[in-house]
Amino acid sequence: MDSLKSYLNQGISFVQEAWSELSKVHYPSPKETMQATIVVIALTFVMAIWLGLIDLGATRVVKALLS
Repeated sequence: MDSLKSYLNQGISFVQEAWSELSKVHYPSPKETMQATIVVIALTFVMAIWLGLIDLGATRVVKALLS
């Protein structure tokens, strides 16, 4: 019975600590979310172009070496 009470007390303590931490969370505004989304999309686009150019160059080098 003591182990059951111990588990129950640990569970209650965990929920209290988790709730306390959740009250400290800063949720972004819709404007901040949109700005972050635009940055992610732009960086993804830039990286796709960069990796595409690197791949194109590497492909040409390998083709030149094999021909």
